[in-house]
Amino acid sequence: MNKIFIFFIAFFLLGGAKDKAVPKKEIINFDEKIREYYVSLPEDTSKPVPIIINFHGFLSHAMDQQGFSQMDNYAHQNGIGVIYPEGVKRSWNVGKAILNDENDIGFVNALIDSVSSNYNIDSNRIYACGFSNGGTFSYELMCGLSNKIAAFGSVGGNFSINENRLCNIDREIPLIHIHGTKDRLQKYNNSDGDFLSTVESVNYWAKYNQLDIKVVENMEDIHKKDGTTVEKHTYSKNNSNTQVIHFKVVKGGHLWLGSPIADWLILRLFFGKNNHEINSSKELVDFFLKYKLSDFN
Repeated sequence: MNKIFIFFIAFFLLGGAKDKAVPKKEIINFDEKIREYYVSLPEDTSKPVPIIINFHGFLSHAMDQQGFSQMDNYAHQNGIGVIYPEGVKRSWNVGKAILNDENDIGFVNALIDSVSSNYNIDSNRIYACGFSNGGTFSYELMCGLSNKIAAFGSVGGNFSINENRLCNIDREIPLIHIHGTKDRLQKYNNSDGDFLSTVESVNYWAKYNQLDIKVVENMEDIHKKDGTTVEKHTYSKNNSNTQVIHFKVVKGGHLWLGSPIADWLILRLFFGKNNHEINSSKELVDFFLKYKLSDFN
């Protein structure tokens, strides 16, 4: 295991990235195991609340992901709740039993049923995203749970290579992927045998959706001191609202890019440069708000 990555996670286990707001802990019994997830909702729940399921990275925890991503800040002001699930062995099964062999897709299916039973949730507007291993797992959910999840996102996590994957989808799949070109753990340009590169991951789903229009925008480099720039790649087609959006953060590292936590010196030293033109959580929330599951029925 990469020692740098272990150091990164150990730092989070000390509590440095915890968010001040404490979500409500829920448990379900799934596959003869007690599984946990944490619910963070906006103040107004009088109307059905859309939810984003936000998956932590390898060796991390649900509450670390809440603090690292700072997603509540953007989700709640848009009336969206965020669910932070806890992985077995601090990991998610990305289809190859690299980290664990749990039925995590089944767990998420059960989680959605559980949270929908216990809270006033808008089942037409459920979304999934994650960081690193959690982002890779979000790709797995595109194949395994597109009947319940409207749109998907990944930050620093590529699509895994898995010849045995069952990917029976009968609808278009919106995707947003945010990634730094200097990510040393999830490669941007080259497949490492276990995972597609970021470029290949994005292209795979653009091709699947038959998106034949590509527009590249160079975002204004307002924060020159961070040493990074951003290209926004938008894939689309006529007569469809489905898009694949990729934020290419040139010289960006393996971080939840744009998060204030990613500015910490200890993280930048080991995991590369943060970016300040975008905030991953804001971009994910804005993208998800475009879609409802009923758009594809």
